[in-house]
Amino acid sequence: MPSFRVQFQVSGLRPGHRPDEVLEVARAAVVAPLHCDDVRLDMPAGVPTVTVRFTIAGSHDADEDARARLHGAQITQQVSQVAVVSPPRVLRRRGGSWLPIPAL
Repeated sequence: MPSFRVQFQVSGLRPGHRPDEVLEVARAAVVAPLHCDDVRLDMPAGVPTVTVRFTIAGSHDADEDARARLHGAQITQQVSQVAVVSPPRVLRRRGGSWLPIPAL
């Protein structure tokens, strides 16, 4: 099963929401047929960045990349209900590297 991750920056919370909701919503947004491997918050250069790592059922690269893009957008859209987020960046695991999947 191929591994992917979606990353987006968080620049603020929507009114009435708590910081811990961001990761909760991100984890809950990963639904079947995906498998959520990890959700974390990092602070590169002081900017809150959420990373959601997930796996999807294998088929062929173009189909897997398209589904990963779709799921990455859906995860980010769900989180945007509680926080102000940047556009998502979707990456695919190849060997020991994470390679960006170009947006369409």
